[in-house]
Amino acid sequence: MFLLTNTMRNHWILLLVCLFAFFPASQGNCTAPLNLVFGVVGEEFLIKDDFSVNSTVTYTCRPGYIRSPGISNTITCLSDSTWSTPGEFCKHKSCGNPGEPENGEMHGEDFLFGSRVNYTCNIGYNMESKRDYRECLADGTWSNAVPVCSVQVCSPPNAITDGSFNSDKTDYVYQDAVTYTCKSGLSLIGEASILCTSHGNWSSDSPQCKVVDCINPEVQNAEKLSGFSGPYTLNSAVSFQCYKGFTMIGSGHVTCNASSMWDPPLPTCNLQVCSPPNAITDGLFNHDKTDYVYQDAVTYTCKRGFSLIGEASIFCTSHGNWSSDPPQCKG
Repeated sequence: MFLLTNTMRNHWILLLVCLFAFFPASQGNCTAPLNLVFGVVGEEFLIKDDFSVNSTVTYTCRPGYIRSPGISNTITCLSDSTWSTPGEFCKHKSCGNPGEPENGEMHGEDFLFGSRVNYTCNIGYNMESKRDYRECLADGTWSNAVPVCSVQVCSPPNAITDGSFNSDKTDYVYQDAVTYTCKSGLSLIGEASILCTSHGNWSSDSPQCKVVDCINPEVQNAEKLSGFSGPYTLNSAVSFQCYKGFTMIGSGHVTCNASSMWDPPLPTCNLQVCSPPNAITDGLFNHDKTDYVYQDAVTYTCKRGFSLIGEASIFCTSHGNWSSDPPQCKG
């Protein structure tokens, strides 16, 4: 029988210690693998935190994800104490098209788990639902229902004195319109037709029915070009032109307004004015007036020994100038 001496036993112990020092038992092992965004480690692996080389770990998909066909859901502990890189073996669940609302629009292109789509109503419609969105849930369904867009409602239009409107509806909604008319002999003041707007009010106030009667317009020194005879009711129009030699002050076109007044006020026609005639050297003219108007005339004469060259008499024209330049006196 081979017996170890104390010296030999000590040598063997020393050799084993050195081997363990250079080749530890845990060399090449991997720590617990991380959970992924789309997957978690199977329950049977959760209790371990040390995995030997070539060990494998299997993942399951997180809620909201489903397996991607053909991609492995396992990883392997490598000799360098790291885990092999996993493929994307789980993908988002799809909830499908969330649906379009009647009289509204859906905004969103991603229908996968975790996404949200928003809804808006068309002009003239209001969001009736409390939530204007839907979210894709982990079970592949959409949260809540497709929102409902209800049409904007207006209160009934106001009745008017001595008039009526052409509708007997009970409910009035966006873009409904009514038209008012007055009793015979009365003029309608305001908008004849009004519209239910997207804000739930009418496009303008209700009109009124009134007697409108403007007096026969007369302008001195002018003639009518239109609107020769009445009656002159709302929006009746008359045009004027001054006689030759007269200048119009104001507008030549007036309209009968809701207050039975001509708008703008009737014009006036004033005689055309000329500036005083020019004095001449060695001569004079036969007036000392301050104001000269249409058809006023002056006659020039020269001093003794001078001859008059030009028109002796000139007159104020209908354009506000003199018929010719003043003459000259030549010695």
